[in-house]
Amino acid sequence: MGQVDEKVKTAVDLLEKSNYTVAFTGPGIFAESDLPREDHPEESLWKMVDPDEFTIHRYKEDPESFYEEGAPYFSMLYRLEPNNVHRVLAELEKRGLLKAVITQNIDGLHRKAGSKKVLKLHGTIRSATCTHCERKINIEDIIGDRDIEDVSFPLLCPGCGKPLKPDVVLPGEPLPPAYYKARDEGRQADLMLVIGPEPRFEQDLELPGECKNIVVIASEAVPFDRGARVVINGNPGKVMNLLLKELDRRK
Repeated sequence: MGQVDEKVKTAVDLLEKSNYTVAFTGPGIFAESDLPREDHPEESLWKMVDPDEFTIHRYKEDPESFYEEGAPYFSMLYRLEPNNVHRVLAELEKRGLLKAVITQNIDGLHRKAGSKKVLKLHGTIRSATCTHCERKINIEDIIGDRDIEDVSFPLLCPGCGKPLKPDVVLPGEPLPPAYYKARDEGRQADLMLVIGPEPRFEQDLELPGECKNIVVIASEAVPFDRGARVVINGNPGKVMNLLLKELDRRK
């Protein structure tokens, strides 16, 4: 633990000196739940559903089949609540120490935790769009007070009655505007906190750009370790709590 503490202190040194810090988060932030890796909610969506089958083309051809396979996993993600990583990042932004959060996750929990500037690389399950009339809907407005388990799928557009597509970027769709905004944030950053990233998406690996100061916080080795100023292998939620405590200690 002593080595982790020293690395946390180094990370806080970099954070306090930084003029523009950005966070990059992925499915590994759920490691704090102490679940086996295969049970991490964000990862199970793509491990238990074949991405080659879970495409925009399949949605357009057969939305009922798309939802039949995907609804249990979207429902699982929708029920999740923010954890320590989400909360600490929101607090860092509140203190003016963090400019933006870039996330690979689709659960919408950074915003739920209070982060204001969140760039969602793969979209979100918290909203949906009608591919027929292009109406955009907040999922909460459809679900209301009901439990997600009591909701019938596919969700239907209240305007035209056609199925709603969740605002998740599916294989076969172009990269969203958020991706290009995230690249710009990466270019501006003089420090990037990379927390629990998922290296499966090759385009995401480019996002640190030319940032010279990268702090990696992950439960295991990731490609971002190469060239990082600090690599902290440990439970991301616990490490972020240590980081916040070190900041408070220095007040």
